[in-house]
This record gives sequence, C-alpha cells and structure tokens, in this order.
Amino acid sequence: MKKFIRLCGIAACTLLLLTGCSSKYERDDEPGRVENITVAKMQEMVDKKESFAIVFTQTTCSHCIEFKKMLDGYLLDHNVVLYDVVLDEAPASQRKSDLNTIRKTFPGMNETPSLYYVKEGKLENLLENGDDGLTEEKFDSWVQRYKLDEKK
Repeated sequence: MKKFIRLCGIAACTLLLLTGCSSKYERDDEPGRVENITVAKMQEMVDKKESFAIVFTQTTCSHCIEFKKMLDGYLLDHNVVLYDVVLDEAPASQRKSDLNTIRKTFPGMNETPSLYYVKEGKLENLLENGDDGLTEEKFDSWVQRYKLDEKK
C-alpha cells in the first residue's frame, strides 16, 4: 500500500511539473496593429526599459512591402503590437544621426526589414530574414516564442 501511495505521489508531482513547464499560453485573437514611431520614441522606450517588438523598414524596400502585406492578414486575428521605424520618412539631414542612435541598441542593423524583440530595454533577439524572407510561419513562431499575442 505504501508503494502505491508513493507511486501516486510521484505521478502527481511529475504531472504537475510537466504542466507547469509547458510553454503554451492563451493567445489573444483580437486584431493587432503596427504603430509607426520615430527614432526618438524608440530611444525613449529603450531608456524606460520597456519590452517590445520593433521593425525597421523603408517605404520603397520590396521585402518591407511584402512583410507588411503578410502582416495585414496576420494581425487580423493576432493581438500583436509591432512598432515600425520607417527609416526614409525622417528628413534626409537627420538620417545619419538616426542610424547612429539605432545602432547603439541594434548594432547589427544593416538591412530592412530588420525585426527585433527588446526585453526591458535590451536587445533580446533578431528575427533573421533568411533566403525566404520574413514568412508568416517564421513570424508566428517568433511571436509565440516571446508570447507577443498573449491574452491579458
């Protein structure tokens, strides 16, 4: 009888550990959004040690246009907030200064689109474009990794 009780206790603890370590979370299927921000606003968020997803784009970049088309559909039922710094919307005289500011936090930022997750003001991850670009599958996996659409 003692062995049976001990075995039940071990099984219950194992089940509790497996359930507690699960990476599953409740996803929010409300619409998400892309919010355009300036480099100054980005820096303010970094200085405040906020956690956020950010993408650097350009208006005429074909890969950026494809990525934004994918986002249009994806964000309909994924409550993700993605901040977008559109590099070529700043005045030409300000762009070099903006790039210097960006590269303090994102030292490897040298192509668009460049998508990052910032955790508590520090660069946590760059989602690599790869040969196939920023696909919906790749983006969704990244969203789940950082629980960017977690129901609150």
